[in-house]
Amino acid sequence: MKRLYLSAAVIAVYVSPIFSSQAYGQIHYIGNSSCYVPVDSDIDEEMSCPSSDEIIAIGRRVSPSNRNEVTSPNTLINTAEIKARGNVYIADLLRTVPGASVNRSGPQGALTQLRLRGSEGNHVLVLVDGVEVSNPNTGEFDFGSLRSTDIVRIEVLRGEQSALWGSDALGGVVNIITRAGETNESYKLSIKGGSFNTFEGQVSAVVPINGAALSINGNVFRTDGYDVSGNNSEKDGSDSRALNVGLNNVEIGGLTLSAKYSNTHAVSEFDADTDFNGRLDNTLSETQTDTHTGRISARFDMAGFSNLINLSVADTKQNTVGTSFPNDTTGKRTQLNWAAEKTWDAHNLTILAETEKEEFSNFGGVGAGQNQNESIQNHALAADYRFNQNAITLSASARADFNDRFDDSQTWRVGAGYAFENIGGRVRASVGTGVKNPSMTELFGFFPAFFVGNPDLTPETSLGYNIGYDQKLGDWNFSADYFRSDLKNEIFTDFGVFPSTARNRTTDSKREGVEFEARGSIGDTLDIRASATFLDAKENGIRELRRPEFLASATATWTPIEPLSLTLSADHNGSQIDTDFATFSRVELKAFTLVGLNIRYSLNDIVTLSVRGENLLDEDYQEVVGYASQGRGVYAGISADF
Repeated sequence: MKRLYLSAAVIAVYVSPIFSSQAYGQIHYIGNSSCYVPVDSDIDEEMSCPSSDEIIAIGRRVSPSNRNEVTSPNTLINTAEIKARGNVYIADLLRTVPGASVNRSGPQGALTQLRLRGSEGNHVLVLVDGVEVSNPNTGEFDFGSLRSTDIVRIEVLRGEQSALWGSDALGGVVNIITRAGETNESYKLSIKGGSFNTFEGQVSAVVPINGAALSINGNVFRTDGYDVSGNNSEKDGSDSRALNVGLNNVEIGGLTLSAKYSNTHAVSEFDADTDFNGRLDNTLSETQTDTHTGRISARFDMAGFSNLINLSVADTKQNTVGTSFPNDTTGKRTQLNWAAEKTWDAHNLTILAETEKEEFSNFGGVGAGQNQNESIQNHALAADYRFNQNAITLSASARADFNDRFDDSQTWRVGAGYAFENIGGRVRASVGTGVKNPSMTELFGFFPAFFVGNPDLTPETSLGYNIGYDQKLGDWNFSADYFRSDLKNEIFTDFGVFPSTARNRTTDSKREGVEFEARGSIGDTLDIRASATFLDAKENGIRELRRPEFLASATATWTPIEPLSLTLSADHNGSQIDTDFATFSRVELKAFTLVGLNIRYSLNDIVTLSVRGENLLDEDYQEVVGYASQGRGVYAGISADF
């Protein structure tokens, strides 16, 4: 019956009378989204969408939005900023985003979590070139092996976004766009190396083919790392290799097709707690992760609507060895959605139908207790309406999810904005709900002598609102946001029973704070970007784990002469609470500041030399109890773009 409702709703859209469609100019691709440039617009039709700071692809489901028309707080990290900072990991770039906190369990390549506005790691939806890439087993994305060498753009929406993006977007959405979506001919080679016996090599190409384009990117990385246990014993390193292939802008009749395939193989060494005393022992443990993602997209116009159909698959296999209990897990997500968009006058309407299946398997050896195969399937209908005229912006989104294992859920979001055009300011506000279904591990996970899943868990739900103000002053842009979210049915691990298990809390969790962001230029040679976040995240009046009360970031790029640029960065992480598993007590991890310097010099239009230093103050810190930090490092590289 639910499938019948979905089909009937989609058909009804196309048999209804529709306003005449608007003519569009050239189409530019951003991942799986197109940048529509109206023929009567004063926007340069030859602009490169990935470098434009005026649009954001995840503001809507079909075509990008002007950032000044989005009522949710959003942040963009463009190509120039990615190159200027020189961070090799996406997670370190995200430290610059207001409200974003990062926790890395050890050296480069190790498990890395992102939290937005005090939410949990699995409350953030992560898209890479239009594919949801979180591990279906844990419900969250591990940023540990995601490197920046192929990335051209990062977009972040903060706050409850489930009404538009579904279950995993309770805390926000991160959209990562690679070269795989480009169509302009280009070639790139780069080699880097330095401290901790680190090496990285990359090659990429975008080759036009009769109006279409084939993109290929390959990357290899390795590092010896350091002893993550802090016992000055064997080193824990990592290595990875990745391949991305994209085929874009293939015109067949009235269809425009694109496709993307990505494969990543990553090995991360770590130290395990083999005697269960809450402290890491020097072991030869490692986790091998193999990830395959694929997407096929089709765009076409029908009945006055612009349509986008996406079929995507994400498959993650993890094998862990060198611990007390071997464990192999596999998670697979298959997702199909059809979005249709109509714009007329000052109005924009998008409707969406979606179906998704997640599969989970666990293997610990013949006859092991954790051996199992499980799956979850859900369907959804959603609608999004936008009104933008003169200084006023209004938005409303609603979504209904039909779950085979949980109760059906409904989420919504409404927003409004008003621009004070005479002074360059804009006030905006939004309120909405979010939902997060339990992960496969929380439902079915099983780790001998440690954890057993709870199939009776219910989804987490959240109600949140945001009030913000944006101001443009000459070459500077400032924004300030106040937010509050109240989370119910929070899922936590109950260590008071044996084995431990996942449960829903009966008390509410409150997340409240203020975010500030500024970016601009001083003269023609100095570009500055800065952010700060004050956060109060508590559950039943008790401070939540791994949620710093204060975060700040500053980046300054000085270009004294055209071929030379120097970028100084400082990312501050305030003190935070964590659990010491040796005593099962709460401890406070001290604040730290990571200072970096990236120097780039262009020998000519093709070849660029770089020298990058990270953690220059050689801070000794912990982001997770018991995991030692990486010290000062210096790296050099050479790249060729042509």
